[in-house]
Amino acid sequence: MYLDLDPERFATPRARSSQIRSLIDEARREVEHDDALDHYELLALREDLERIEQYLNSRDALFKGAVALAVFCSIRDGLFEVVQLPHRVEHRVAIQSTPYVDPMLETVDERQWCVALVNRRVARILTGPSERLHEREREKDDVPGQHDQGGWSQANYQRSIEKEVDDHLRGVGEQLDRLWRRERFDRLALGGPVEIVPRLEAMLSGELRRWMVGGRVDVDVDTATEAQVRAAVAPLVEEDERRRRREALDRLAARLARSDRAVGGPERTLEALNEQRVETLLIENGFDQRGSRCRRCGLFSVEPTGSCPADGTELEPADLREAAIEAAVRQDAEVMGITDEPDLGPLRGIAALLRF
Repeated sequence: MYLDLDPERFATPRARSSQIRSLIDEARREVEHDDALDHYELLALREDLERIEQYLNSRDALFKGAVALAVFCSIRDGLFEVVQLPHRVEHRVAIQSTPYVDPMLETVDERQWCVALVNRRVARILTGPSERLHEREREKDDVPGQHDQGGWSQANYQRSIEKEVDDHLRGVGEQLDRLWRRERFDRLALGGPVEIVPRLEAMLSGELRRWMVGGRVDVDVDTATEAQVRAAVAPLVEEDERRRRREALDRLAARLARSDRAVGGPERTLEALNEQRVETLLIENGFDQRGSRCRRCGLFSVEPTGSCPADGTELEPADLREAAIEAAVRQDAEVMGITDEPDLGPLRGIAALLRF
């Protein structure tokens, strides 16, 4: 079960309880109407749902500090695990024979964007994943227009206007800095008239400029809808993602050549995940390999059977793609899905950049 804890929608216990009840009811309907289940499977799933419901309605639930929760439960298999997620997910229930972890990959690979649209009077700030950007703030400063008097009067008046524009832009920069310190978005994009955007950029802190993407969001600041802003941001997002993947793959190649804080191939990558040394997991979207996993401690192996080296427990079959993603999430590693680039082919579809 994936539970959305977005503070703008589910900040209160009442809102969370309503979502939990809706998900549990949905899952119960699915279970009770599944004619393929035998008697023992039906009883086991009923027990699982009751266990999840009790946990989520208890004081033990790990809501604090999480934007979403992933709950994996199979009492018959001795499995009950809760993973806090740093970004929001769509709430959903999945009933299947292996852990459903694809939303984890979507979540940890999803950039949080901030888009600032400015002109001489108006400032708008939108935040969220690029496909779900929504407007957070809109301000309008009373910057006067030009007048048609000439001479010194006109020059002084124009300097006064430009100072007010600078004050307006400086205020936007300070607002963005406060927002970043509070929420730590991953990318910042600016939009507005060609002559205004560089003036705002010059007023941003050096720390903020580190997260800026190239290019300008080309929309009308006053009238653009959220959908129009998302469409204008999409090419910048695509280019940023392409650059980010390319940089990671280049770092991987350079580090592998030096045998320095990088591993490739299923065996060595899983070993690094077991040792919690992974900084970035790179995995082809088509990576599909079976292996095994220890039910007690979570260590996993490319071997289909065997005993856990930690406690001698017999290993159980596991989907290594799902196990690798889950292990990476648990150690707060970045997970990067690789689609078009061929670099991971010689490494059998999986590699990692290491912390140490």
